[in-house]
Amino acid sequence: MNAEKVVSKDSGDGKELIQRKDIKDSPFSIITIDGKSFGVMGEYRLTEEGGSIKEIQKQLEKITWNRIIQVVMILEEIKNKVKKEEV
Repeated sequence: MNAEKVVSKDSGDGKELIQRKDIKDSPFSIITIDGKSFGVMGEYRLTEEGGSIKEIQKQLEKITWNRIIQVVMILEEIKNKVKKEEV
């Protein structure tokens, strides 16, 4: 799911269907859809769906080898996308 596309959805009655919360001093955000939250970096999902915003934030703030590998892989994919677009 592309986090950038879903951020602006609105039900028309003034209630937001999707909320986005940026994590201070990090490249991560938390997306909440229908009461279910998950962590993202740009348009890439990092965590499983579920849990509260606070739980997801704790997961994103914890620096683990798994998180480091995720971030490196995302950066590599972004770099490859940019190269393909330049060609």
